[in-house]
Amino acid sequence: MDPATDPEDLQSRLAGAASHAGAGIALFDAEDRLRFANTWFRQAYGVDPTLAPTWDDMMRGCHALRRGVLIETDDIEAWLARVRPLYRSRPVRSFESDLADGRWVWVTESLQPDGWLLMVVADVSPLKASEAAARRARDDAVQLARSDALTELDSRRYIFEQLAELLLGSRSMRWPLTVAMLDIDHFKHINDTQGHATGDAVLRHFGSLLRRQLRPADAVGRIGGEEFLLLLPNASLDGAAQTLRRVRQLITESTAAALLPLPAYGFSAGLAAAQPGDTVDTLTRRADQALYRAKAEGRNRDWADSRSMRL
Repeated sequence: MDPATDPEDLQSRLAGAASHAGAGIALFDAEDRLRFANTWFRQAYGVDPTLAPTWDDMMRGCHALRRGVLIETDDIEAWLARVRPLYRSRPVRSFESDLADGRWVWVTESLQPDGWLLMVVADVSPLKASEAAARRARDDAVQLARSDALTELDSRRYIFEQLAELLLGSRSMRWPLTVAMLDIDHFKHINDTQGHATGDAVLRHFGSLLRRQLRPADAVGRIGGEEFLLLLPNASLDGAAQTLRRVRQLITESTAAALLPLPAYGFSAGLAAAQPGDTVDTLTRRADQALYRAKAEGRNRDWADSRSMRL
């Protein structure tokens, strides 16, 4: 008989290949006792080659020796009672599992009609590591898209996205929404006379002061070189003006006391309260027009949109 078709020879070759496979292979009988486990499986799960434990005993051994399945519990019997209903629950069951040595594995259990169960365990650590790296890269990219690199405030795109959401909430919940368009006064003069490093320091300082005044629902973003947009949901024009007064006081205190190597600076602000029918464009346009009026009136002051003041 051709060795290639000899059933005994094929069975011998299969057993040899399984014993030295690069994945874990185990076979449990109908009474759930381990009848075969290759080298990979026994080493990974800490199973003595001379023993044939049940699945429950194998899990108890993993817990006691901190090998094999990572079982984080002080009560192994309670853990077994919780997990056992899943074991042998379907003809084929696949799931991810953590090993105590830090590896990630993919486990496939195949339940045979006679009650025997084949378990195949593959190391997927490289795939999981790549997946985790891709997830971190995605999260970093999202954070970069949402943040201004210099001030760490919200980016222009993200702050306008939040404004659109707040406008919808303002309409549906019928609470007020005030926005403030802010611009640091004479910023070009600071850059020209003291250098861009000083200008950047002023922007970072201003951004940090704005962040300190935010309530949990508020938001602030840098939308241009020295221009910022402040969103104050459930706040009136007076409430917004009080917030800006506090920021001006902090600027004066920190620059006058020479707590930081910064020039004295101020900012102008245009305020607008959302009205029925407002869009992002109409609301910010009114705030921007109020900002120009604040500058025309002498700078370092607030100006409220006239339509907002009639509310």
